[in-house]
Amino acid sequence: MNPSAPVVPAALKAAVQRVKVAARDAALRCVDALGVAALASSRTIEREELLTAQYELNKRHSAYAMTFNEQLDESIARELRRLESSPSKFNSKLGTSWQSLSLVEDREVENQVAAERIALNLQHDCEWELRELDTLLMGLLHTASRALGEYRNPLRPELIAKSMVTACDAVSERPEVRRLLAEHMGRSLAGAMPALYGAIVQELRAA
Repeated sequence: MNPSAPVVPAALKAAVQRVKVAARDAALRCVDALGVAALASSRTIEREELLTAQYELNKRHSAYAMTFNEQLDESIARELRRLESSPSKFNSKLGTSWQSLSLVEDREVENQVAAERIALNLQHDCEWELRELDTLLMGLLHTASRALGEYRNPLRPELIAKSMVTACDAVSERPEVRRLLAEHMGRSLAGAMPALYGAIVQELRAA
């Protein structure tokens, strides 16, 4: 049985919707970028993989968007439940995290590594906006756990990157195509992150 869904503040819901739209638009841009990259490639195998990635993303764009949205919603709900839980419960979870990791399938570990790499690119040009967003969301969620250092931004780049990598898995069964999709999708969204976070910051201030 799934745990009960936490209450998501209206301002956070609006911010989440902005992220979803940005991810969808990034996927559309990525279709064109993959085609350009294929034309520029001098290696036959690489060119074929890029064209395959472009074809599959164009064909399954809706599946990508749906999976991204579902994964992001799940991640945010998990973050909010964690903030609502007591420090003792949170600390007990930390004690089993590495043990649990050893039981995870190799693909999930690969996805986590890929997401961490993409997250670095996503936050590269928006550090100021991200700091502002951290502060505003902390005030919005006004949880007592933040005083214990347990608060983490539910819209931080690593959660967005993880949702993106998971969504790429929904587009293709081929590992090499998934890798190309995640790589190019990350680049496509990275350019939009400063404006995305900046717009969310402005909306949160107004709210």
